[in-house]
Amino acid sequence: MFLKVCSNIIYFKVTKFIKMYSEELISHPELQPLMKKFKKKFPKIDLESNMIYLGWWGYTGMGMDVDDVKVILEKCLKENKYFKVWNMRWKGDLMFPPSDWWEGKIAFYKYKT
Repeated sequence: MFLKVCSNIIYFKVTKFIKMYSEELISHPELQPLMKKFKKKFPKIDLESNMIYLGWWGYTGMGMDVDDVKVILEKCLKENKYFKVWNMRWKGDLMFPPSDWWEGKIAFYKYKT
């Protein structure tokens, strides 16, 4: 996994093929405490719908692992920001699917009560 930070946007590029499905990420025991804190701190943000694209959801998603998602959730809690996944798109030619099918970017937004 390649991580690039530019102001409030973190770019992840998949450099190895990791299959972590969204349901596994959402229910993972290491992420549950962070998710509970996130939900308590940001009650208006629908965390599960934002996390779907972090893992694999059908043929879409960024395929992140638990450690990558922990970095995102910890950044949100520390800096009072929430995240959204944007620009999910197919990599390469539609006729010839690559092994890492989708790419996207994660943007952080200041939470306003």
